[in-house]
Amino acid sequence: MKNILASLFLMLSVMACNQQVEQSNHKYFDLKGTFETQIKELSRRKPTVQKSVKVGTTADTQTKVIQDWEKELDFFIQADLNKPAFLNSYQISQNDSLVTYTLKSTETQLVKEIKLVLKNGKLQQVYALLSDENYLYKTRKEIKADFEQNQLKHYEIDGFQQLVFGEKKAYQIKATIQ
Repeated sequence: MKNILASLFLMLSVMACNQQVEQSNHKYFDLKGTFETQIKELSRRKPTVQKSVKVGTTADTQTKVIQDWEKELDFFIQADLNKPAFLNSYQISQNDSLVTYTLKSTETQLVKEIKLVLKNGKLQQVYALLSDENYLYKTRKEIKADFEQNQLKHYEIDGFQQLVFGEKKAYQIKATIQ
């Protein structure tokens, strides 16, 4: 019994060490961490949001308080490139004001490109293109988020879905945080 407990303790310790190393070594910009920080802050502040949603030709605009920021900003978290499967999938191009991650032509990931606009080293804008296609459907999303003083101020999602035997269904979401 002692050997089993000692083995279990050792295994859990090794797993905890591996998780800490994995979290601190990001090859790409930490999009997930950035948006998780924003989610915590927005959930705490509970700001009003002017949000426009357009599906096809039907549009609606409302001012409201978002109850579930994690669900609201999930597209941005899903676009994070710091996943083991993405480790060497992107080419990196950068200068003082722009960092671009472009999917290599030999890869087939959902995230095709991410652009980060920086000003004095601070994040100003995130843009990502997500696209997927197979014999049943085709999807494309362009997502964008604007920041001021390290706070999310505006975000957009513009995309479409199309089934092989269906019409293209376009949608657009624009939100400004008050």
